[in-house]
Amino acid sequence: MSQLLAKPLFFNRRIIFYLVILLLLQSIIAYGALLVFDSLPSSLTDIPDDHIVFRESQRGTVNLIRMQINQHKDRPLQEVVNELQPYFAYPIKVLPVNTPLSEVVLDELAKLGFSYDSDKEVVYIDLKDGHLLQLGPIVVRDILASNTMSLTLFLIIWALFSAIIFFILIYLAFSAVWKDLVNIRQTAEQLGQGNLKARTENVKGWLFKPLANVLNNMGTHIEHLVSTNQTISHAMAHELRTPLARMRFELSMLEESNDEQEKRLLQKGMSDDINELETLITASLNYFKMQQSNIELNLTPVSLKAWGDKICQSLTLFKPKGFELTCNCQDVQAIIDTNLVETIVKNLLLNAFKYAAHKAVLNITKQGNQVIFEIDDDGTGIPFDAREKIFMPFARLDTSRTRSTGGYGLGLAYVKLMAEFHDGKAFVVTSPLGGARFVVSLKSGDA
Repeated sequence: MSQLLAKPLFFNRRIIFYLVILLLLQSIIAYGALLVFDSLPSSLTDIPDDHIVFRESQRGTVNLIRMQINQHKDRPLQEVVNELQPYFAYPIKVLPVNTPLSEVVLDELAKLGFSYDSDKEVVYIDLKDGHLLQLGPIVVRDILASNTMSLTLFLIIWALFSAIIFFILIYLAFSAVWKDLVNIRQTAEQLGQGNLKARTENVKGWLFKPLANVLNNMGTHIEHLVSTNQTISHAMAHELRTPLARMRFELSMLEESNDEQEKRLLQKGMSDDINELETLITASLNYFKMQQSNIELNLTPVSLKAWGDKICQSLTLFKPKGFELTCNCQDVQAIIDTNLVETIVKNLLLNAFKYAAHKAVLNITKQGNQVIFEIDDDGTGIPFDAREKIFMPFARLDTSRTRSTGGYGLGLAYVKLMAEFHDGKAFVVTSPLGGARFVVSLKSGDA
């Protein structure tokens, strides 16, 4: 497993790169948002304007300076200002009252007697004696007015704190998700390398749990298909050996025989064996084709009683002499694929004709959205340890098949496969008649 899988999420280089870009963009966006917010009128933000806040913060200083000057009216103004200067960190200048000022500053001077010029960062005081006092420029701490170096430092600090918080949140939020993803990837790689028993375990996150379930189901399905195909391949190879061995024996006998009648019998036997091989190959290919394809159901509403009675009637000629067939079909409507289900029922009834002693019973009922088919017989039954095996292709309890007994062990395999196409299942249990009860349960819509 690569080192990438062993690393936590925050050590992935590409993710770190994307996060750094995201944090830088976030810092720029935050700074832009701050500029926009600062430019909005106070009526929207409910925050006093910076100009008003700073102007009002200087009101006390302005009044104290006026009081000091009024207390020393007998002294020259500049002398009094020079005495006050050491107590202030910014310069104090005496200006003539006709000093050119902006309209906003002049308007505030007329109304308040002092004004704050935010462009120059100075405060003007009207002394009402033909002079103005200029306080400043006053040093103001405003991040929006910072130089490039200060702004860059601010963005770096912002990004650093954001990165720490982001990484902590991402680790807490996605560490479990990352572990789930690593687990799923490891399982997928093992399946790809041929380990069909690999499964994804301990996936608890809601994000990847459905994916883990799909992967596990896929692995189970693939394992089942591979196992089935291997079983079929081995069984088919065994099936092919029997007619081939007979043909080889008949061919050697034909070469040694001088009797014309015996030769004709041997030639007929070889022809029958060739036909048997063709039939076996055709049946096997049809089964493989059906197994690999996704058959689209042709659902039709039918009356189970009328339909079931019709099937029983069509098999009358195939019953052994003296054989009793009873059909108990519930008189209800159901939606099924009549072609597929008819094949299922006929295969099971013909199987009962072959292995039952004297009697078979067909029961068809509907329970909720399920249509249940039960075929009982009074034969020898199916041993418990063979009840799954008989639904495998080419599987037979009696392995000594001859031309007279016939069959390739595909009938019940077809039954199970067609039941699965119908979203159903097929299994066998012990019958009340003493033999076997084959049960097929299919999903049905409401008619």
